[in-house]
Amino acid sequence: METVNTTLFYFATLTCVARAVVRTARGLHILQLDGYKTGRYLKWIGQHLKNCFEIREILIVSGLLILAGVISPLYPQYYSAWFFPGVCVAWSGFQIYMLTRRKHVEAKKPLVYTARAKRVFGLSIILLVGLAVATVFTVKGSPWRVAAFLFSEVSVVNLTFANLLIYPLERTINEAYLFSARKRIKALNPKVIGITGSYGKTSTKYILHRILSEKFNTLMTPDSYNTPMGICKVIRGQLAAEHEVFVVEMGAYKRGDIRELCNLAAPQIGILTAVGPQHLERFKSVENIAKTKYELIASLPAGGLAVFNCDNEICAELANKREQGGNPVFRYATEPSSSVAASERPQLTATNIRHTNDGLTFTVHPFIDTQAATEVEIRTQLLGRHNVSNILAAMAVAMACGMTLEEIRAAVAKVEPVPHRLQLASGAGGVTIIDDSFNSNPVGAEAALEVLSEIGDGKKVLVTPGMVELGEKEYEENKKLGERAADVCDLVILVGPLRTLPILDGLKAAAYPSQQIIVALNLEEVKKHLATQVQPGDVVLFENDLPDNYNEERAAS
Repeated sequence: METVNTTLFYFATLTCVARAVVRTARGLHILQLDGYKTGRYLKWIGQHLKNCFEIREILIVSGLLILAGVISPLYPQYYSAWFFPGVCVAWSGFQIYMLTRRKHVEAKKPLVYTARAKRVFGLSIILLVGLAVATVFTVKGSPWRVAAFLFSEVSVVNLTFANLLIYPLERTINEAYLFSARKRIKALNPKVIGITGSYGKTSTKYILHRILSEKFNTLMTPDSYNTPMGICKVIRGQLAAEHEVFVVEMGAYKRGDIRELCNLAAPQIGILTAVGPQHLERFKSVENIAKTKYELIASLPAGGLAVFNCDNEICAELANKREQGGNPVFRYATEPSSSVAASERPQLTATNIRHTNDGLTFTVHPFIDTQAATEVEIRTQLLGRHNVSNILAAMAVAMACGMTLEEIRAAVAKVEPVPHRLQLASGAGGVTIIDDSFNSNPVGAEAALEVLSEIGDGKKVLVTPGMVELGEKEYEENKKLGERAADVCDLVILVGPLRTLPILDGLKAAAYPSQQIIVALNLEEVKKHLATQVQPGDVVLFENDLPDNYNEERAAS
């Protein structure tokens, strides 16, 4: 009988380990989205405890442990004959059932089994199997071996431990890659243009790349490759001798991040698009954000050009700071102040900004050596007032690289909308779609609502999960989004009941009709609502699309 019980116990433990492996893979997806940062992953776990751990399973196994502890000494014959084998069979069946019925949530950005992901996952599985073997042989024959049935609950903790253990190796590998990339970019010696800012950097990068490509062989970091390893991958895999210009987007989550990127890419020109509360949750203060973004400017060589968006008050102050050191500064603005000193006047300004059915038109006024030059009319397919600012930043650098205003004007006309950033599209049934689903921020959201108000004559619909990583300002900014939406929209669809509560509060504060508000759990529900709510001629704005680690449905279990 004991042989049968042992076999059943081994099988039940094996099913628990198998489920733990599956749950580890789901946890690895979240860990990867959080950049393998253990602290952020633990924070995510803390916010999703009920989904990361099956409380009912823990309670059931705890109850079985108590029963085993009572039945085994008092009724050993019953324990061995029916209780323990029955528990093993039932628990094996339950684990198999949970594996087969596991709810599949479509990932917006699926798990990519990179070399690092494979190493973390492999070590995690080794630890799981090692712990399982040790547990099985330690508790063999004991009534307390029922505790092994909790194995499927250790995946989250086990993955965290594996990530910590493998960190020294990953750091060593990364340093080797970074050394190789620094050596390569130094040997190829392209003109490197760094772009950073709380928002606008990706759009500015695309625009600048398109303009400079008219005259130079230009390479840019793709998508949101704005981390050390992302930029390193581009340098080692794509940068070639024929590239004259390398445009690098630089992102940051803490002090020192931009400095590290500059040590890698060594930019000669730097653009600071804005300083705002984006990622305030991580930086803790706008002052920290400003100091971090300024690391790009401080890293420029003597005489390196620094380009500032002087619509942004903090950027304007940083421009003055840079100039005091005797370094060249280029300012641009869409709303130039008449009170600024002549020496602080933006060299590029834009006026007469207006939306058309084909995009934006505006007039650019250049000032060269404080003297007005010939103005130029700019037409672009891009939408949103904030894109005027992004175009001005790109124009400033293009001028510094020797392009004429006429060359720049012709190039801007060819710039296509950046994917998922106020991208206009035709939806099914004659509905107009404004896709602004990438990484929303307060300035961009306001611009998107402005575009929504100006396009089309039909119903105006907003679909949004709100904005994230704004720290202590997150509630306030999302509430403002709701208040602004109330002035523009005929229908508001909120994605995520909990996360969108501040937007709902803003809508209520503006006395927005409750019958014009729909709260959906996910985008699948949104599609069903849109199918019944919109008709030809209506305009739907998708404002932000949160990554999977913010999905209220998604969990590691």
